Amino acid sequence: MKTCIHRGAHQIGGSLVELECNGERLVLDAGLPLNVESVPQRDLLPDVPGLWAEGNGSLRALVISHPHPDHHGLADLVNPSVPILLGEAAASILAEAAFFVPSARRFPVAGHLRHRETLRLGPFNVTPWLVDHSAFDAYALVVEANGRRLLYTGDVRAHGRKPGLLAGLARDVGPVDVLLMEGTRVRAGADERPALTEADVEEASATLFAQAKGMALIFYSPQNVDRLVSLYRAAKRSGRIFVMDLYAASIAAATKRPAIPQAGWDGVRVYVPHSQRRRVIEHEAFDRIDAVRASRIYADELRKRAGDLVMTCRASMLRELERAACLEGGAAVWSMWPGYLDRPAGRQVRERLVGLGLTLETVHASGHATADDLQEFASAVKPQRLVPIHTSAAEQFADLFSQVEIQEDGQWWPV
Repeated sequence: MKTCIHRGAHQIGGSLVELECNGERLVLDAGLPLNVESVPQRDLLPDVPGLWAEGNGSLRALVISHPHPDHHGLADLVNPSVPILLGEAAASILAEAAFFVPSARRFPVAGHLRHRETLRLGPFNVTPWLVDHSAFDAYALVVEANGRRLLYTGDVRAHGRKPGLLAGLARDVGPVDVLLMEGTRVRAGADERPALTEADVEEASATLFAQAKGMALIFYSPQNVDRLVSLYRAAKRSGRIFVMDLYAASIAAATKRPAIPQAGWDGVRVYVPHSQRRRVIEHEAFDRIDAVRASRIYADELRKRAGDLVMTCRASMLRELERAACLEGGAAVWSMWPGYLDRPAGRQVRERLVGLGLTLETVHASGHATADDLQEFASAVKPQRLVPIHTSAAEQFADLFSQVEIQEDGQWWPV
């Protein structure tokens, strides 16, 4: 078995890995680069025969580790003859998101990944292992062929709502010839600050919600289901009602997990903002409204009960919330990557909130493992070789890990 990192050996995002054994091939992830504007158009689609156009049939499948665009964002361009495999809940979440986000990329899913259920794809045995990440239903992938074993971590962490999964993978995965490991938070030239955990997010958010005199607005991505759970728990601890928009309620329902907060739960309400009502009407998708009808909350109740609510919010909702006169004495929590606030859209949100007299606090936990947690993980796995991926600091790996072998994009190497 041999491997080629087509993209990701020296950058975060846009990952695409090809494996070959006995003339047959497999691709892991087909990600859209994070900074698409800086990537030449010709380089967006790496040269993988049969992935983008009709091939000779030797490409058995594309296996997507998790539902983040930097890992699946080019899947809609994959030739229809190539089966695409993804977690079942992940596929459902992407389908729900596509209804609300017209620019979302849609692609057919031929089969589903399930924790520790091995798939036979030509000469390859692929075993998914559920991992803790900010994307729901995320997997590391063990690929076995011709007596060799490669463990591709995808994206992982050890400080979410399932922190024990990374240690469990290291303990149970068995001998590995190559550990192809993400290093998003491996950085050069600076000591990393302690990571905020999802438990910390819950604790800090509960405090902020309790201190707010009026409505507490929360800016977060509902596809980060761990975060949705943390914020719901924080709302409950502060004695407040957790208000989802229709998008968040749809994502929660798509997980099909009874432990995820749902419309209909005690202490959960659903607000349908104007943009989402319009989309439902345009597509005559009235079943979506029917599914949350008993839990709906309207503008007049938002105004009357503002101090009792934790409100899922996005920039497009601020004007109608202002018209509803429900923001007096309120506060706002930014629970996404802080870097978004430095971009034009983020600066507009901050300025808009200031104009409304609302404070904005950032409370966020990364979706990626710290260097310390990766060190502990790699030491437990004890791979024969460790190859960095999904990192902008591959050259730093040798200072932190053993058996490091840095590869270059586009180069084939034996497993």
